[in-house]
Amino acid sequence: MPFAKPAVKLGLPRLGGAARYTDTNEFLAAGVLVAYKARPAGNYPTLAMKNAVRDAAVQARNLIRIANDELAKVVLARRPESVLFTATMARHYNLIAGNLSGGLVDNIVDKPFSLAAIAKHDRRWVLEKIRRQMLSISFHLNTGVYLIDMDTAARTVENGTVIPVGTSTVADGYVFPRGAQSGIGGLLCGFRNGEIHIDFNDFPNYSLNSCARIIIHEAAHKYLGVDDHYYAKDAPYPPTMLECLDNADSTAWAAVSLGTGAVRMTTHASADFNNCP
Repeated sequence: MPFAKPAVKLGLPRLGGAARYTDTNEFLAAGVLVAYKARPAGNYPTLAMKNAVRDAAVQARNLIRIANDELAKVVLARRPESVLFTATMARHYNLIAGNLSGGLVDNIVDKPFSLAAIAKHDRRWVLEKIRRQMLSISFHLNTGVYLIDMDTAARTVENGTVIPVGTSTVADGYVFPRGAQSGIGGLLCGFRNGEIHIDFNDFPNYSLNSCARIIIHEAAHKYLGVDDHYYAKDAPYPPTMLECLDNADSTAWAAVSLGTGAVRMTTHASADFNNCP
């Protein structure tokens, strides 16, 4: 059931005192809260949009949880890497077995446990970094997610700044990088980055896993503070191994690959980007 955003209801200003666009909240499922600009006729967002956003949020939870479990099996339980796991790490983290271009001491798949190797920056050190990132995103998405509608075609405020209607150029989604939050907002909330914004209009047109990938990508920006060095659809993706650890698309596509049982976005021109099986 839609309800007025509490700050709107109370007449409170947006954090930072800037202009706001959305005015309505709605729980689409347990732990899936959205915000949007309601229309007087009550016909926006459509039921198809709401269902697509809800299903994508739930799928994002599932995919990132599976990916985290797969990493935990290899890193913590010391189980052998599967063919899918090794191929996913090569494609989306540039962690190509035996390739030392990333400056690793060694890059050996299923290396035997050794006390001497604990302090080395080797393949397992990288996998542990990835596992921690996946675990963080999994925790946040599975304990509740807040998604704000970009409403690109009708939006009149973006990142607190008034803009002419139809001039928003952000594609798919974004998270506004707040940096070190100051003032009452930082004191109360401790936000480092803003909320996840997605375009509700797009989601009914994309496949379920592609929509889930967008949410995971933006969650990587919000919760990990990572950058966009390269997108999977653009050359020369993947970037260097160290850049991959700071690249939102690496996180998102690795999660989708491990979660769906096949390496996704195997080429830059792959149809997986908006139509991932």
